[in-house]
Amino acid sequence: SSVVAGAMLKLFGGTSRSLSAEAFIQQCAEYDEALKTANPFVRASINMQQRTHPLPVKRVSELENWAKSEDYLSIVESGTPLEVSAV
Repeated sequence: SSVVAGAMLKLFGGTSRSLSAEAFIQQCAEYDEALKTANPFVRASINMQQRTHPLPVKRVSELENWAKSEDYLSIVESGTPLEVSAV
């Protein structure tokens, strides 16, 4: 997941300087935790903002949750290749 987080970081933060994917992942986790305990008005305000895509920090948090989930681990451990169908 750090490879994907690093790619997202370059997309959102630019490539003109050295950026740490691990630090970005940590910041995303901290944001997610802070949002859980934030004032309800703050959470409502963030949720009501009109966006076409989730915030980058939310995307990375969800990616990390998926990478640590039992569902993901069972897919990886099964060794079964996923079929891709042409659209």
